[in-house]
Amino acid sequence: MRGRRVSGTKGGGGRAGIRLILVVALAVTAFACATTGGGQVQSDLDSLQEQIRDIRKEQASLADQVSRATAGPRAAVAEPQPGVDVTETRLRLDALQRDLQALTLRVEQSEGRLGVLAQELRSTREALQTLAQSLPASPPAPPVAGGPLPGGGSQAPVTPPATDQTSDALYRQAYLDYSKGNFAPALLELGECLRLDPSGPLADDAQYLIGEVQFSQQHFPEAIAAFDQVIQLFPGGDKAPSAYLKKGLALLELNRTADAVIQLQHVVSAYPRSEEARQARERLRGLGLKER
Repeated sequence: MRGRRVSGTKGGGGRAGIRLILVVALAVTAFACATTGGGQVQSDLDSLQEQIRDIRKEQASLADQVSRATAGPRAAVAEPQPGVDVTETRLRLDALQRDLQALTLRVEQSEGRLGVLAQELRSTREALQTLAQSLPASPPAPPVAGGPLPGGGSQAPVTPPATDQTSDALYRQAYLDYSKGNFAPALLELGECLRLDPSGPLADDAQYLIGEVQFSQQHFPEAIAAFDQVIQLFPGGDKAPSAYLKKGLALLELNRTADAVIQLQHVVSAYPRSEEARQARERLRGLGLKER
C-alpha cells in the first residue's frame, strides 16, 4: 500500500470531537494492521496447502514404488531365480520404506502447521469483523428535499449531499467481504473503489485483491488477468512481487508449467530477498528445478 496524506481539521469541536477523532484514528490504524496480518496469514496458508499437495503426490508415487518393490523380494524368496540378488532388492526396499516414512512425517508436520495458520486466519477475520462493528456509524441521511418538516409544512428544496462512500471505505468493506467468503459483493466494491480513485494510494491493493478473489474461486484465467493489471499499471508498487507470484501459481493450476516457471524465476531474480521470492523458490524446488 503506497503512502497517503492525512489532511488536518479546522476549527474546534470540543473535547468530545477530539475524542471521536482519536477513536477513529486508532480504529483505522488497528484495522490496517489486522488487514496486513490477515493477508500474510492467507499467503502462508496458500503456500502451505500447495506444499502439502506436492508432498502427498510424492508420497503416493513412493508408496506405489514400495508396493511394486515388495512383490519382487517375496517372489524371489518363494521361488529363487538365477541371477536375482535378493539382498540388494531388500536393501532397496528398506530405503524406499524409510523415504516413505520420512514423507509421512513431513505431511503430519505440514498439516499441523496448516492447522495453526488456519486458526490464526480465523482469529484475524474475527478481529476484522469486531473492528468493523466498532467503527462510528455514519450520520443519518438528511430529510428528502421538499419533504414535510417535523412541525408541519415543507422544507425548502435543497440539493442532497453526495454519498460519503470513499475509496478507503469501499476497500475496507471489500476486504471484509472477501475474508468472509462473500466474493460477489467484494468484486463489486473493488470495481467501484477503482472507478472512484483509479490512481490513488489503494488502487494497486484493490486491483491485486480482485486477483485474490478470483483465485479463491478457482477462476484462474480471470485471476491471471487481474494480476497482469497490477504488473502493467503499478510495476513499482509493493503489490508487484505478489502479483508475479500468484500469477505463477495460477498458471500452475492451469498446467501451464513452462509459463509458470518464467513467472516464479522472475520473482526470485527481481525480488531476491522478499517473502514472495522464498515461496517461489519452494515451488521451483517442488517442480524439481533450481533458481537461476
